[in-house]
Amino acid sequence: MRGSFLVCALLLLAVPLGAQVRETIEVRIVELETTVLDRAGRPVEGLKAEDFRVQAGKRDVPIANFFAVRNGAIVLDEAAPASAPAPAKNVAPQTSIPTILVIFVDELHLSPGSRKRAFAALERYAGANVGVNTTAMLIRYLNHFDVRLRPTERPGYVLNELKRVAAEPVANDANRDRDLMIARIDGVLGRQGRADAENAGESPDTIFYRLLEYAEHRLADVDSTLNALEKAIDLTSPFRGRKVLLYVSDGLPQIPALELFEYWDKAQTKSGAANVWRQQSLRTDMSQTMSFDRSTAFRRVAEKAQRADVAIYAFDAGGLRGFEGRGAESTSTTERIDTVSMQSNQRGGLQYVAEETGGLYIANENDAGKVLARMSEQFSNYYSIGIAPQRGEIRVTVRNRPELRVIAAKRIPPRTREERLEENVRRRLYTRAIENPLDVDLALGKPSNVNGQCVVPVVVKVPRPQLGPELTPQSLDIQLVMLNEQNDESAPQRLTVPFEAERLVHAMMLRVRPERHVLSVGVSNPLSGESSYVQRDIDATICR
Repeated sequence: MRGSFLVCALLLLAVPLGAQVRETIEVRIVELETTVLDRAGRPVEGLKAEDFRVQAGKRDVPIANFFAVRNGAIVLDEAAPASAPAPAKNVAPQTSIPTILVIFVDELHLSPGSRKRAFAALERYAGANVGVNTTAMLIRYLNHFDVRLRPTERPGYVLNELKRVAAEPVANDANRDRDLMIARIDGVLGRQGRADAENAGESPDTIFYRLLEYAEHRLADVDSTLNALEKAIDLTSPFRGRKVLLYVSDGLPQIPALELFEYWDKAQTKSGAANVWRQQSLRTDMSQTMSFDRSTAFRRVAEKAQRADVAIYAFDAGGLRGFEGRGAESTSTTERIDTVSMQSNQRGGLQYVAEETGGLYIANENDAGKVLARMSEQFSNYYSIGIAPQRGEIRVTVRNRPELRVIAAKRIPPRTREERLEENVRRRLYTRAIENPLDVDLALGKPSNVNGQCVVPVVVKVPRPQLGPELTPQSLDIQLVMLNEQNDESAPQRLTVPFEAERLVHAMMLRVRPERHVLSVGVSNPLSGESSYVQRDIDATICR
């Protein structure tokens, strides 16, 4: 969990507040990863930049650059519009776009049968697709955010971890709890209405408040899952290339327990004593049901994914669904669950997030392997359309081809220079790539116990850049973040540190847990835009 293990004690120079809250928005190109599908759902190849129309609101947006990607490789003969300038000679042409695939298994909303089907398909998919151009990461969620596998290009590692997770026992009582709630409603409102041992002493008002209690529990489950998805997006955001978060579950309700609120109302309407209970406000009205609506939270997830340039893909691991009842007992219940309403509620939020982020949601397909192959085909074959940052909704269409379906993120919020610096610093926790044009010297002292806490001395030294006056800053921006052995990232620390004479010297003490960590530091010149990225290993086990 981010922020759980690092506190920076800054034994340093005071910095004016104004220097720390500076924000700079730069005009740069953002890439719209755009998939075009025909009526059969297959990717359409051979399109050129001039075939596309990009709009922000009602205004046409010019395309700055363009290339096609097929199976992760750039198709060079489709790579640029006719009017595009030649690339700079000192930049080597990129021939492929890597895919970072983050598999998020939501055990909290996954039934045993769906789980078995999903893991079998994931194992087959990983064995065939993870490799040089596809890096995979595995996250398991069951009331705890568990990064089971760091990003890797080795399919064997992914397969082994998927098998380990699949073999672990999981107690998912969601369906049992729902069936119990239906039985209690039937016990006091249903045709049978018998005062059995299970319902002895119950009345419509006690059952109604049990229903509210059940809904609150389901609401907490949905909220915690959405928070975990936001953490997964945070972890995915630093990587370069096509960023895909694959969410695996039976669905995630937009209004938790909606089907039981509807069931209650139908059962109460048919009950002989319904008039008495209506007088006591035991009927669920629209405002009461909507108090559980999590549309805003789903929008927040979509906005975070858009900002991080992450496409959300999801599928209903339960496959083709029909009547939702209570198993063999369903024929004797007072009412039937409204299957259409329930499935729409389970899928609506996920469909929205997928559409907003340029991803895809698939339901009613029993062959999970076929689902994954279809998704992979779409996120591996696309067009990259470069435009200037835009505010508001973005729409991409293919000119004179209304039969084609175009999938792209609907918003790409502009990011500040500080946000991009943070993204690069965090990415290097995993890639361990050092770039040092500013000649940063990062020195670590020996970890030691101070007042019962493990601390690590850190000193950052940077010579003043030898540039023209307009590019020579009075201070540099520094960001640092850490990763521990449990794959938990610390909260990023941001500093603005001034030069003294001809160099910057910044000393700090990091308080850490007594285990191994990776420290990633980024230093940026706010005037020239040049940045250095340096990483170091910290072995704090000596503090144990």
